[in-house]
Formats: sequence, C-alpha cells, structure tokens
Amino acid sequence: MKKKLVIFICIVLFLCSSCAKNGKFLTVTGVGTTEFDPNLVNFSITVEHTSPILTDSVAKTKSGVMGILEVCRTFGVSEQDIKSSHISTNQVFHWQNDTGKRVLEGYSSSQTTNITFRTLEKLEEFTAALFKQDIASMNRMEFGHSDSSSFESEATLKALDNAKEEAGKIADRMGVKLGEVIYISDNGADYSGYRESINSPMMFAKASADSGVVASPGLLSVTRSVLVKYRIK
Repeated sequence: MKKKLVIFICIVLFLCSSCAKNGKFLTVTGVGTTEFDPNLVNFSITVEHTSPILTDSVAKTKSGVMGILEVCRTFGVSEQDIKSSHISTNQVFHWQNDTGKRVLEGYSSSQTTNITFRTLEKLEEFTAALFKQDIASMNRMEFGHSDSSSFESEATLKALDNAKEEAGKIADRMGVKLGEVIYISDNGADYSGYRESINSPMMFAKASADSGVVASPGLLSVTRSVLVKYRIK
C-alpha cells in the first residue's frame, strides 16, 4: 500500500528557571503526521415508516431493514460489520384547524443500521443497490483504515524523534546540554480526511439512474502531538 510520511514539527520551546531545588528545564512540543490510504468506510442507513396501525408500521420497517441486510450479504459484508439498532416508535399527530385540536394520524417506526464496508472498489455498486431499497436516509460517510492504531503509533514515534532533534538544536544554540527526560505527555490523535455528506434528497435521486456514491477520499492522515520535558545540565 502506498504510504507517505509527512512530518510537521511545531516546536513550542521555553526555558523554565525555578528555584535551585528544581533547576532548569527545556520543554518541547513535537507534532508528527502520518498519511495513509483508506481501506474501509463507515456509514449508517435509516428505514422509517408511518402507518395508521402500529404493527403495520413496524412490519414495513422490519421489511426494509431485511432488504438492506440482503444487499450486505450479496456484497460480502460480514455480520460483525453490520449493527442494527432497536426499532423505535412514536405517535404521529397533525393539527386540525377547524377543531383546534391535535388528531392522531398514526404511528411511526424507524431503525438505523451501521455498516462498515471494506471493498472500496465496489462502493458505487454497493450504494446503488442500497439506494434501491426502502430507506429514509443514509448518513455521512467516514473513511478509515482497519489498522489505524499502527499509523497512530508511527506518528507518535516520529513526533518523539523530531522533538528530540529540535531540543538538541535549541540546546546547542543556547550553549547548554540536555539532561534526562523527566516528563512525556501524549496529547492524543487527530484524524483528518474525507467525509461525504449523503443525506440530501438529491443523493437519493441517483437511485433511478442506477448510480451510487462516487467518492475519491484520497490520502487520510493522523497527527500525534507530544510534550517532552528535559532537564538542563
């Protein structure tokens, strides 16, 4: 897999002079970024129906979800990558102007299914098949990688390496020597990349044209920031 490392170093440097007991310190913040190609996408689909009879509404929603699950099986999506919520139901009212009262119109039911799709080269074909099902909405797609933890670790190591390198440069310039590391803080991971908003009515109009979601996520990235504190000799 094509992989490219880009390291952005943001150095925040300062010398802390304290009492003789604590000595002097040099604190460095390093930031490392790793870029990678995605190999999966996450999104959710909601089926919703309203009917005068609650059991009819629930039955139609269940049928719609079964259609989605059948499409997933056809495209080889594993059971572990499909998670459906419980069906939720609500009463639906409308306002009657002549009587000034709320009138029960029926019952709505909805169920959301979260899907992880790992065959990105078939994404357009897969979403085209889903659009033909009885769905109410398809929520935002987020691309990712099944081994994201390894990219996070790599970004952390790069941030540490560069923090050490920059601390050495500053120490040389200031005519001091670095001592031992007395504190390291990992400030967490920040992902950036492609997200597709696909819950607009125009998106569903594509179903009639036998077209699915065409997405070109490109490279994604993860950034780790570390704070390293050195003792000054």
